[in-house]
Amino acid sequence: MIAKIIAYIIKYGSKAWDIIKVAIGSAWSSFKAAWDAGVWKATQWLVERSVYVEIIYEALKAVFGDN
Repeated sequence: MIAKIIAYIIKYGSKAWDIIKVAIGSAWSSFKAAWDAGVWKATQWLVERSVYVEIIYEALKAVFGDN
C-alpha cells in the first residue's frame, strides 16, 4: 500500500495532497515534511505511523480509483 500511496502522490500531485490533508488532519504537516525530505523519509514516516497507511490509501483510492 505504501508504494501505491507514493504512486498516487507522484501521479496526482497537489490533488493527492489535498485528499491526504483531509484524511489525516493534523498529521498532514509532518507527513508533508517527510515527503519534502525525500521518498525514503516519507516511506519511513508511513512505516512508523502505520495506522495512517490504510486511511491515506483508502481516501486516495476513493477519489482517484485503484492505481
